[in-house]
Amino acid sequence: MRLFEDSGLCLEDKDKFFIDARAKKDQDIVITHAHSDHAKTTTQNRYFMSKGTSALLKKGKKSEINEIPFKKKFRLGEFSVSLHNAGHILGSSQLKVEGNKTVVFTSDFKLQDSILFKGAEIIPSDILVIESTFGAPQHFFPERDIVYAEMKKWMKEKMKENKFIVLGGYSTGKAQELTRLVNEFLGEAPFVHGKIAEQNSAYEANGVNLGEYRKLNNNLREGNVLIMPPHLIGTSLLAALAHEAGRKVECALATGWNGRGYKTFPLSDHADFNQLMRYVEKSNPKLVLTHHGFASQFARYVKRKLGIEARELGKKGQKTLNEFA
Repeated sequence: MRLFEDSGLCLEDKDKFFIDARAKKDQDIVITHAHSDHAKTTTQNRYFMSKGTSALLKKGKKSEINEIPFKKKFRLGEFSVSLHNAGHILGSSQLKVEGNKTVVFTSDFKLQDSILFKGAEIIPSDILVIESTFGAPQHFFPERDIVYAEMKKWMKEKMKENKFIVLGGYSTGKAQELTRLVNEFLGEAPFVHGKIAEQNSAYEANGVNLGEYRKLNNNLREGNVLIMPPHLIGTSLLAALAHEAGRKVECALATGWNGRGYKTFPLSDHADFNQLMRYVEKSNPKLVLTHHGFASQFARYVKRKLGIEARELGKKGQKTLNEFA
């Protein structure tokens, strides 16, 4: 059995399937979640994903999509596969592949519970393939309840000052959490960008209560909060919003990364370093393969601190794994 990178990940023995792969034809591909760097469907492959992921991806193309409930085993050739909650965004999934060895692919995940979802399930494994986006000790995220309390306090202060609030959060995942937070903490129905409104609808169709919201148009004087994708936020936009709202604007970003000079709340949908280490320890694998972000650095920490064999999957010369036996 082999595991290697090929425009995504590929697990191969007599049969093979791909994980979050693109540029393929006539293949079985598991999509772990709906973020664009993991999910791109065409009409040329067979796709397997959770119902939530399918809801977020559905557009015009008629791809062959198989919706798989969490924890239900299904076959991909010779492989027995199941999807498990990753706690990242709606429908986000880990993969468990069972055979002579149990192989777990976490994809993007977090262990913290949020206002919308439970954190990821930790799955015991023989071989653990773990995303390591924040796999360095300097990446530490406070408990979510602490961040929520800080956000509530900041937003209430800005509203008392009669400021118009702009919150930046990714259209898929973060913006839905922000929509719910504004409803719960401020009793406000925020304005949201059109793409966010579209994804909010998919969340609601899958039973996730976000509260009220209004699609952005020319009515900013009727409310106090706007939620926008962070890549659209800049000085020109904020100046235009201040003119449209008729008052000063205060902006904050919800992200685990540096806030580009804006107020930042460390509300990440990824595991921080401590969560990554906890997952490895509780999963108790014989081998850990890291990928994305601080992959090589995290592998060294796992080996040194936990005494578990670990290495970066994407490191040159180590893209193919033959220890599967």
